Amino acid sequence: MSRILFSKIPKGDRLLAIGNFFKKDEPAPRWRLGSLFDQGGELRQRWFDLEMSCILGVGREFVGEENLPYLSRGFHQRLELPPIDEWQDRPLGECPRLAKRLANNIEVANQRCFVFEADGLTVWLPKFELARKLFFHAGFLVRAAFEPNGLDTVFSVWKDEEAIHIRTPSKTGAPSQLLKIKGYRDHFSWLLLDREVRHSFESIWRSLNEEQTATSSRYARWQFNFIPPSCLTGVTMEVQGPLDWESKELLVWEIKALQGLIFPRKEAIFFHHPSLRQPVRGEGGGWIRKNPGSGDFEVDAEEEPDEAKERLLLELPIEGIAFDSFPSTRIAYKGQRANGYGKKVDEDTVPGGGTKTVGVADDATGGAIAPGEFQQLEKQTDQGQYPNRFVLLREIIQEIAQEPGIELLELEVKPLPQVPRCSYHMMDEHTPRCYLMARFKIEYGIDGYLLEIDVSDNKRQLSTRIIFFKEHVDARVAIDDILRTLVKKSLRWYINTHSCRYVLSVNHLRRKCFNDFYELAAEWKMRIRSSFFINS
Repeated sequence: MSRILFSKIPKGDRLLAIGNFFKKDEPAPRWRLGSLFDQGGELRQRWFDLEMSCILGVGREFVGEENLPYLSRGFHQRLELPPIDEWQDRPLGECPRLAKRLANNIEVANQRCFVFEADGLTVWLPKFELARKLFFHAGFLVRAAFEPNGLDTVFSVWKDEEAIHIRTPSKTGAPSQLLKIKGYRDHFSWLLLDREVRHSFESIWRSLNEEQTATSSRYARWQFNFIPPSCLTGVTMEVQGPLDWESKELLVWEIKALQGLIFPRKEAIFFHHPSLRQPVRGEGGGWIRKNPGSGDFEVDAEEEPDEAKERLLLELPIEGIAFDSFPSTRIAYKGQRANGYGKKVDEDTVPGGGTKTVGVADDATGGAIAPGEFQQLEKQTDQGQYPNRFVLLREIIQEIAQEPGIELLELEVKPLPQVPRCSYHMMDEHTPRCYLMARFKIEYGIDGYLLEIDVSDNKRQLSTRIIFFKEHVDARVAIDDILRTLVKKSLRWYINTHSCRYVLSVNHLRRKCFNDFYELAAEWKMRIRSSFFINS
């Protein structure tokens, strides 16, 4: 198991407050961010490079445990945001829930807040925290916010008759690893295609350029400021922070989730990156390279990473961002790359063993450490070590789950069970055969299970099965029995109908029967969804 540590944050420290941005009066200066930490009851002031803005949620305690770099603190509250024209702009020092020792610190007290009434409470929302939640989900995005026309240097957008295309350059753009994660493709699309959201993002640079002040100590300083997008009206916000029930005053330390953000477009959106190649299966089945192990990672935000080294993704706790629809965002692969056994795979791995120092600053030729990037949107936990299996079906399942009357409860991809004297649980001697199981709750109160088997090696043709078990049946035990029997029967379905209310079959569609890939995907989605509601 891995730990993610931060070079300038000792284990156990808790972030108390965010201060000013500042930079020195020198050639090629970099903006940095001041902060206050509680270290064993004592205040400690620290300064960070821009990229660390991604993790600086007030109230977080940096525990540095396995798969848990920090814990959030504070009272949990769910709110519906009012129209932004009702929001006030006030300094944080006026908030009665701010601790006195922080209110006495001028740099903290002068930070800007949005103040509004929501669900009977007066909410104090620091502007930096709202921008962090809306925009700062990767180091390169934070850098873009502090540059004029920063998004234009990272992405270019064009539209043809059928779709929208977003291109990012190889070295200076979005890391290709992030484009493989749907949560990031959705977020980038929302940021680029919603005019108000993009205007809000770009207002960070405009405010910085117009409002920074010079001091006698040869520093330029700036209190974070930006214009919020009006599409936040009506969005559900989950927050943590101190709440006074008598005065009904809530100070937001950290936004845990934003739900119901309006996605602006319905067209298919394709992302282009020079290094993305379509993995295709060679002879012997699709070999998946195993993760060689895990080790600790120490993030150094100041040291320049070397652009020639392999980039690592640092998996952080998920930042809750949810849209009002399921955007159709996909990768536009360029060419194909063989992915058979014994050949190179287009897959990222994380070296294991010891502690590896990783940098999240902008890459530089001849840098000293490995480059890294934060990953905190939509971690792919349901796929285990098989992220390239059932890619289209998983997208279809997620789309179905966004529709009314049906809720996705579970989604897992795992190897078929081993059965003595049977070999069909393997695609070849190196490649396990996987199954996909999705569990849905239907609006009339029962659970339905979808089962799919990977037969991409053409050993057998198998339809998708959708099963509704009887109430007295333990579904997981029954599914395990079905899978074991399938291996025994040489990849043939055998389901005990006495344990089921309904068993439905959805045949796979033939590509030649449809004009294009998207017509095929839409038809497959319709047939799967109809099967869940056929007996409603």
